[in-house]
Order: sequence, then structure tokens, then C-alpha cells
Amino acid sequence: MILSRSTEYAIRLIFYLSDRQPMSQYVRIRDVAEDLEVSYYQLAKVANILITNEILKSNTGPTGGIDLCDHANSLPLSIVLEVFGDQDIFDRCILGLHECSNENPCPIHSVWGNIRGELKSTFFDKTLGELKQDALLPVFKKSG
Repeated sequence: MILSRSTEYAIRLIFYLSDRQPMSQYVRIRDVAEDLEVSYYQLAKVANILITNEILKSNTGPTGGIDLCDHANSLPLSIVLEVFGDQDIFDRCILGLHECSNENPCPIHSVWGNIRGELKSTFFDKTLGELKQDALLPVFKKSG
């Protein structure tokens, strides 16, 4: 896909934490990284950015970790695109070509054009809570 790795990790992290709700307990980033099979260090950086942008909350100590902020279910996924600088993914060529346009299309330009609107609607119009309610979130195994 044309998402940055940080955006991909952030979305996967948010979905993972959303799947844990309504549990009101923090989860360690190391456990999440293991469950998602991603780099702990990269996931920790992503989590810190999401905490700074008040999408996640954190707690220290033996029962500490991260969780979604209380208002996260009312946020659209596009907030993650904005935080990590990928807000223009729906305006770019899916193959990353600079010269791709309707006049000079890449080999999959028309296919991308057809699904771009639906994906954009998912990111900008649906909240995390709606995606969860629609059962569009993946199921992740949980630590502990």
C-alpha cells in the first residue's frame, strides 16, 4: 500500500486496542508488538506520537501501558493519516509515479480511481467506533 510504515503501525495499533474494549486495562507496548509481529522500537515511537496527539493514553508502573483515549471511538481514521503526514494518499498514484494522471495513467490508474472513493470515505467519514460496530476491524490475538 502507499501508507508509510508508521501510519500502518498506528492503524494496526489502534485496531488492536479497539478490539480489547471495553476492557479498562493498559497493555504493554512490548506485548502488542509481539502480538502484531512488528518491531517493538518502531511501535513504541508510533505510540508516543499517538499519545502526544491525544489518540492514546499511557500509564506508568507495574500495571501501566497504553490504551485508547476515551474519545478515540469518535475519531475518523483520517486523523492518523494527518498525524503521520499521509493525508494526501488519495491524491497520489498508488504506484508512486509522479507523472501519473488521467492523461498519462499508470497501469492500474483506473482500478485505483474506482476504489479510491470508497477507501477515502472509510478513512474520512467513518469513525473508529463505527468501524468497530460494522465489524470491519481485524481480530488480533491478545497477550496475557
